[in-house]
Amino acid sequence: MKRSGLASVLLPSALALLASFFTASTTFATTFYVSNGGSDSNNGTSKTTPWAHVPGMPSATGTAGSYSAVPGDTFILRGCDVWYNSNFPMALSRGGSSGNPVTITVDQTWYNTTSCPSTWNRPIFDANTSSSSSAPMEINGSGGQSSGCVGGNGNYFVAFTASYITLSWVEMRNLYYANDAQNTCWAGNGWWRADSVDYITVSNSYEHAWSMGTYSANKVGDADILVWVDGSPACPHCRLDYNVANNCATTHGSGTLPGGSLDFVNVTHSIFKCMSNAIKPIFAGEIGWNEVTLNGESPDPTVHDNVIETVDAQGNGGVYYIHDNRLHDYYSGEGLQIGNPGETDYVWNNSWYGLLQVGGNGPQVPQSETPVAMYFWNNAIVGWGDCINDASHGYTWSGAFYSQNNLCINSTGSNGSGSPSAKPVTISNNLGLTDAQATADGYAASQAIPFSPASGSSVTVSAGANLTSLWPAGFSTADASLICTQQTVNTVVQSVCSGTPNARPASGAWDIGPYQFGAGSTTSKLLPPTGLKATVQ
Repeated sequence: MKRSGLASVLLPSALALLASFFTASTTFATTFYVSNGGSDSNNGTSKTTPWAHVPGMPSATGTAGSYSAVPGDTFILRGCDVWYNSNFPMALSRGGSSGNPVTITVDQTWYNTTSCPSTWNRPIFDANTSSSSSAPMEINGSGGQSSGCVGGNGNYFVAFTASYITLSWVEMRNLYYANDAQNTCWAGNGWWRADSVDYITVSNSYEHAWSMGTYSANKVGDADILVWVDGSPACPHCRLDYNVANNCATTHGSGTLPGGSLDFVNVTHSIFKCMSNAIKPIFAGEIGWNEVTLNGESPDPTVHDNVIETVDAQGNGGVYYIHDNRLHDYYSGEGLQIGNPGETDYVWNNSWYGLLQVGGNGPQVPQSETPVAMYFWNNAIVGWGDCINDASHGYTWSGAFYSQNNLCINSTGSNGSGSPSAKPVTISNNLGLTDAQATADGYAASQAIPFSPASGSSVTVSAGANLTSLWPAGFSTADASLICTQQTVNTVVQSVCSGTPNARPASGAWDIGPYQFGAGSTTSKLLPPTGLKATVQ
């Protein structure tokens, strides 16, 4: 039968349209499932047909190995499964877009019931080579190496080389670096790295049991970097939230501790325990609602260690917002060191206490010459000879310096902030108490909220200046009553934040110190998880 001219035109057009539709559909966002009991030849789109590897793992093959992520893709890791050394570094070179990140996360109803017979727990990235091997090995993308610097993406679990990626609810353990992490292998070891990317979010993860080999003294810096950010852009919008990094089960106490700092931009609601350094960013951002405790000595005895130290002031206008952190019970290190060239620091609602031995210090400023401005408001500094140690490193001041409403508890009752030569200088409403005075008035580390006013007649109540007009835009003037601690909830180690911040008045006197007594409350941030039985560790 002879086809009409119209049909001969329409049929190829329709076929072309359908081909175009089905080709385009392959770029739609998809949810994939990944289990170490799966197969990379599966389609990966259901819990019954999972892949064995995330695309980007060097061990990925078949469909998983050839797949390139598109914006909005989600990769679900089966809980309690373990991926060992040969699967790393996981190189994430395909990212998402604004509002459509590529996400690697979990479904808490899906877990390995052999490994976890009663309840879900995190999937695990393990630097050991197998379940039967505990010999420490560096990660190199091909099964590990026992020594030397690692090339390529380095000795890392994850290398982010694309933007808009979220990684959540992963456990990382047994990281090892045998190399000289402070000299020729500088910035070559850690949990993850971010190179010339932005909008990377790591949340609700747990890192522990890391160790080190050799170390050369007096080389590049203060300690090795366990989270490294580099390139341009340097992650100005990257975030680490609700994270726990705790190496106390491996090593703790007053001696040398392996593991250094996190060079990450915005670090909030997180816990850091038994590290030789903790938070040492190069790129400016927010550091808030964290607990840092049991810091010990750097592996290099010739250099000092730090709890929080801003190393530089690159990105985000050079402005740091350091607030609502509890920095306590540490053996060594400067509690805070800030003030670099071009840097502005807002420091409020923080508490330093429980300095366990000589070498554990409170805030010392400035870090270097020519900072722009430093604002110390409503902090508590306990057990440190001065309230804020001015010019302890011999540097001169520039810009502005404000020290107001700080509570200082020490053997002499000093409330000193030094004699900075900054312009302008405002030092007011700082309260110094001797240890005996503080104890008599109920200010103690053993309080549910340490060093908070016990009653409306406490000496800090209504003794402070109202700083509403000076407060940085976009941040609440509320107090530090939102407190984050490490807890084990249904067998899962995590950071749990509780408490409702009290509002400070828009007019009228504020209280001195991080806590406002009896002033009503503000709405706190969403706090995962809820309604679960917890054991505080």
